[in-house]
Amino acid sequence: MNIQTANTLFDEGIFSAMYKAGFITTKVFTYREIYLWVNAQVQTRGISKNQAVLEAEVKFEKDERTIWRAMNCFSE
Repeated sequence: MNIQTANTLFDEGIFSAMYKAGFITTKVFTYREIYLWVNAQVQTRGISKNQAVLEAEVKFEKDERTIWRAMNCFSE
């Protein structure tokens, strides 16, 4: 899934409805937040994606592999 599709589904409340119905878990919301945060760091601070992933590891208290999984989940 690409991030534009995910953002549209999130903005329209479809993700929330699917979560409430039990079709998806909170992982989708967490992965989206991680993806957006890492991309924002790369764009605003001009750091490498690898450095942003390492910082996200600390911020979100997830291991590096989980951060990369989130990045790959919404890759374009």
